This record gives sequence, structure tokens and C-alpha cells, in this order.
Amino acid sequence: MNFLDHLRAQWFAALFGCILYTAAIAILFWNEGRAVNNAMSLDEAMSNVYIANANDPIDPSLEGRLIHITGKISTGEPLTEPDYGIQVLAVKLKRRVQMYQWIEEEVEYKFGESVATIEGNDRTYYYTMDWRDDIVDSSMFYIRSGHNNPTKFPIQTRVQLAEHVSIGYFELGSAVKSKVTRFIELTSDSRPEDPSVKLHSGLYYHCNDVFNPEVGDLRIQFSFSGLEGTTYTVVGMLQNGKIVPYPTSVNINVLLVFEGDLTLASALKAAHYSYKLTTWGFRFIGFVLLFFAITCTTALLQVLFCQNRLLWSIMPDADHPVTGNLILSFSIALAVTALAWIFHRPWIGCSMIFAAISPFLLCARGVIMYQRVP
Repeated sequence: MNFLDHLRAQWFAALFGCILYTAAIAILFWNEGRAVNNAMSLDEAMSNVYIANANDPIDPSLEGRLIHITGKISTGEPLTEPDYGIQVLAVKLKRRVQMYQWIEEEVEYKFGESVATIEGNDRTYYYTMDWRDDIVDSSMFYIRSGHNNPTKFPIQTRVQLAEHVSIGYFELGSAVKSKVTRFIELTSDSRPEDPSVKLHSGLYYHCNDVFNPEVGDLRIQFSFSGLEGTTYTVVGMLQNGKIVPYPTSVNINVLLVFEGDLTLASALKAAHYSYKLTTWGFRFIGFVLLFFAITCTTALLQVLFCQNRLLWSIMPDADHPVTGNLILSFSIALAVTALAWIFHRPWIGCSMIFAAISPFLLCARGVIMYQRVP
């Protein structure tokens, strides 16, 4: 059978492999382009940054410049939940509301509050009750009678945001405040004035019995983020007295917000580390997709390569498909990555290209040395 005969016999695997090739290369190229732009943005931003003292009055000459400040945040007015006696000086106050609801699960067989089995089918339904953050639509249950959930929350989950937050003389813009995301559970010993609201283990319950809740009962948990007096490090652009994202020449905004007192070098290192985690995650996804794409088309590739003696001689581990597929996946991933980096950092790109072709050079060298042995 020639290549076309193999292609006709395995057209579905070839088509699926081509889809995976396209997806993998697109993800890798997009990811590396994003990584290059992020690196360029940080390099550009850090070359123009000014280290300012947050406790000194704002110098008008800093307007429009990228600055680095550290200090304790101040919020001024507290965030409150008057119905529960909650008030806290913080950047954010989160109210998480859960409702006790019926839940339907489909299993082979399991005991629950009530069970229904469809005749002639192995599907079995059982119903339990538990706390959920979202409405469970009971109209889609197999047994709707006796398992009715409310259609909406009487109290909504929400996050309050402090209007004015500052570090020394510098006010923080909304983009900076949105990056303050480490929430800490807020507990209080003060009981609400409403007798229908009960406090237990830091949670507020709208129910008759905390230990025996009913469908429709609510429980509320409060948490805060960015407590006043906490030290933060911010790198951003000063605009009208506020710290906002800094736009770079590659249309990427630079805004670094870290909890703690970090030097400029430490903040830059932390930013690079954060970007690297995301970049390597997408690289792994692209590599896996490439491996499965090559696995789907291994037979076709072997037929295609065996028709050319040179290609067959540099084919790595033709007798061990899994090893060969891993090598090919690694080489293609490196080649795509190199294309994105070679213009920005030539030495890195050239090194990646050499690493991508090195398995094939080793295979070709092994074949040549084997042929020279008498």
C-alpha cells in the first residue's frame, strides 16, 4: 500500500490528527506570542520606572510616569453590613450567600432521601439536601413532587469595594483595588438584632434550627481583603494622583500589586514568575495535543518517511513509536516556540531551534557511523 492507500484507509484518524495539529500549533504560537509581549512589556516598563516615597507629597513631574511605591494601605471609611453588625476597614468586603436545596444525582444505585429507577434503564436517581451557592433548578428533576427548590435568592452574594484607598499620598485606582484578592474569613461575636438570624461558627443562618436546616434556609459568610494597615507594593502609572495601569508600546498594560514590602527587583521577579506559570501551563497543553496528533498519524508518517531514505534515516526510534512520538512532539513544540522568540531574543530562539533538530542530527549521525562499520 502506498501513502494514498493508507490515507484512504485511515482518513478519520488523519483528519482528527490534523485538527489536533492545528489546535496545538495555534495554542503554542499564541502562548509564546503572549509570553514575548509580556516580557517586552516588563522590560519596557522597568526601564522607565521611578521609585517614589509614598509618604512624600506627590511631585507633579511624576504625572504620567511609571512609579514603584510601598506602604500601608488606608481606606478611610469602613465597609459595613448593618443587618449583621459587620464593619471592617478593608479594600473589599465579601458576602457569600448559600441556600439549602434539593440535589438530584444520577448513579447506578445509591440510597438517599428518595430513589427512582427508570424501567429498562440502569439510571437511578436519588435526592439529598445540601448548601449551594447557586439555584438548583428543581423543574428538571426526574421526580419533581416533594423536591421543589426556590427560584431565587432573597439575599444576593456581593462584594463591596472601598471608594477611596491610598498608600500615603497616592490613591489607588479601581484596577489596583481589583488585584487585591486574598480574602480572609471574618468572624464576629456580636449577634444580629434580628432574632430570626442565628450566629454559629462564624456563619449567619436565616433558619429556625441551625442543626436541622430546611429547604430555602440561608447561611451567610463574610470575608475581607486588603485590611487597612497591611503593607502592599504597587508598580503602576501615576495619573491625576491615582495609580493606574501603565500602557506599553505593545498594547499590554503593566500593573503589579503584591502584598508585602518588595523592592523593585523582587516585584519584577515575582511578576516574571507569575507569567511563567501560565506560560508553562499552556506549553504543556500544546505538547500533549501534539503528542496525540502525532499518535493519530504515526502510521501515515512512517509510510511517508520510508519512501525517502534520508527522511527514514533521521526518523527517531522508528521501532519504538511512543518514544518517537514524544521526540517529534518535543521537537515541533520547540520549533514553534523558537519562531516566537527568535526576533525578540535571538540567542534563545537559535538555541531552541538547535534543540529541536538535535534528535534528528543524532539519529543521522548514528546511521552514518553504523554504515561505516566494516
